[in-house]
Amino acid sequence: MRILIAVAPLTAHLYPSVPLAWALQSAGHEVRVASNSGLAGQITATGLTAVELGEPASPPPPVGDEELEHFTDALGFPAGSDADQLWRATRYYKALNYKRYYPDDEGRQELADNLVEAARDWRPDLVIWDPACPIGSLAARESGAASARMLWGPDYFGWVRRRLTERGYDPTAAASADKDPQAALLAPVFRRFGRDLSEDLLFGDFTVDPLPAQLSRPDTLRVLPMRWVPYTGTAPVPPWLSRPPSRPRVVLSLGVTGRTVHDGRDERVAAALEAVAGMDVEVVATVNADQLGPHPHIPDNVRIVDYLPLTQVMPTCSAIIHHGGFGTFFAAATHGVPQMIVMEELGSALNSTRYLEARSAGVVLRGDGITAARMREQLHRMLNEPSFRTGNDAVYADMTAAPSPTELVPVLERMAAQHRVRD
Repeated sequence: MRILIAVAPLTAHLYPSVPLAWALQSAGHEVRVASNSGLAGQITATGLTAVELGEPASPPPPVGDEELEHFTDALGFPAGSDADQLWRATRYYKALNYKRYYPDDEGRQELADNLVEAARDWRPDLVIWDPACPIGSLAARESGAASARMLWGPDYFGWVRRRLTERGYDPTAAASADKDPQAALLAPVFRRFGRDLSEDLLFGDFTVDPLPAQLSRPDTLRVLPMRWVPYTGTAPVPPWLSRPPSRPRVVLSLGVTGRTVHDGRDERVAAALEAVAGMDVEVVATVNADQLGPHPHIPDNVRIVDYLPLTQVMPTCSAIIHHGGFGTFFAAATHGVPQMIVMEELGSALNSTRYLEARSAGVVLRGDGITAARMREQLHRMLNEPSFRTGNDAVYADMTAAPSPTELVPVLERMAAQHRVRD
């Protein structure tokens, strides 16, 4: 069987698909991973074959405040509610993920055209695509392959679609801004290939979901649960990491994607470094110079490491301080490490934080107005109260209740045979 995996050009979107790609490849299937040329090196570093789609010929059209407000009005979440805050925290990036694949003034879109052409030529049996890479759905339909979304976090896309459907919006109707705002945003992507928006283009034939069942998901979609197996990149193991820590080890990590989005000093880093100063812990801070800012004070018990795969250091850790990303969340949860999530804003990490608190597996702090004293107090609790380890045992049980990527392979084989269409 041939499997083409299409991902948006971000490591946080590539890495969750790597264990499944390995499982498929190890079962004897041909696997290729397609994305922007800039991600090709990271794809090949995982041991997978990269398909370079090129770079966008021009930047995507701007995401206007007016269209976002129209979308917000169509969803109609009560102002100030959790749903409203979650939407406002993520809405810009949802729109941008669609507009990344818009045609330019001459009607061309290099990424979309190259992916569809690659799929038509190679004729995969199954296309697995990232929800932030909707052209993967087109590649499946244009090549006659079965079409599967693979999530890397909560299904924000399905959540939005369900809300619009509940409010009477029909994605198959004429895609205009006064009817269905999601359809309006996606229409330029799909109509270039003569296709109107439909539920199967939005969501594929089925969805592979690596999040525990305890996290909410749209109940209208066909979902294949899969265990999240953390993959966080590769690097040589540093000598210091080969030795057991002499005191509790704490990791500070704010994610890889955040480095590309935010510039300059991160106040959460400064607060964390102040918090751990003088504590009887060893801190590994995977942050870069920009996040530290000019003239940072580095306590004696802090080791600054620009990059270190979390899967290498997590087995040696007693706690982690991070931003709430699901890649980091599950790298820690796999090893039963209590977590302190410091959110920039209520919304983007809302799902992981609610789950963490419900399982008593960590603590959640707001990034704005965070104080070193508050962080120190909560870190001391995490290191000394047994309830946090018990809570993480529950999270691990939730994770391992789903089939592993290897166990999912025969299911995908059957689904591909059922849904692919050949001339």
